[in-house]
Amino acid sequence: MIRPVLALLALAAPLVAPAASAATTRHLPTHRVQHGPVDWSHTVTLTPDGGIRMGNPAAKVKVVEFSSFTCPHCAVLAGEAFTPLTDKYVRGGQVSFELRAALRDAIDLTVALAARCVAPPRYFPAVEQIMATQQEWFPKAADYVDAHRDELNGTGKTQAIHAMLTSIGIEATLAPQGVTPAALDACLISKPAEDALQKTTNDAWNVRKINGTPGIMINDVLKPDIHSWALLETAIQAGLKG
Repeated sequence: MIRPVLALLALAAPLVAPAASAATTRHLPTHRVQHGPVDWSHTVTLTPDGGIRMGNPAAKVKVVEFSSFTCPHCAVLAGEAFTPLTDKYVRGGQVSFELRAALRDAIDLTVALAARCVAPPRYFPAVEQIMATQQEWFPKAADYVDAHRDELNGTGKTQAIHAMLTSIGIEATLAPQGVTPAALDACLISKPAEDALQKTTNDAWNVRKINGTPGIMINDVLKPDIHSWALLETAIQAGLKG
């Protein structure tokens, strides 16, 4: 499990404000199968809690993951869990899955803001791809920060942050999902998006006091030490039987 490190560099405002403001609640467009059973994996919504949820909002089992883009354990869980969770449980409406940020550092914040540029229903596959390449882009990001610290904290920091995302391959990852350079710039300075990320981060570390990422909740109950698909599926099945 990974504990937070919240002082890598000042890419933006403090990651956790003393009283993080609530993000404006809005519903992202949903896409559903028009004939036959509903495929709930295409229903993706920005939640009032600041996360992004895939699936039936009335599902019997509601899984919430507090996650970090710079957490290696989160990347492992994403690689193991995304496909079986979606195919076996979310599509049919039994389970919903919500991702909430538990930011650990400023690189995490930057990638999280960039990922929120992706429109549904491609958000979760985009996250999966970012996590799958984490071992490639994260060291590059750390090197970039060391070499460009002044620019990243200067008056032109948005351009410098965008350049970092380009150099480490995140921009190229998001481009096929419809994220243009102009959209990426807008996302990096989006106050509602940053507020949502701060809200979930504050909730994770200071309110619910998760002991590390990934932090899993099942039906609003924190389940410590779930860091593999086998453990997560066991918890889901217990919830479905209850």
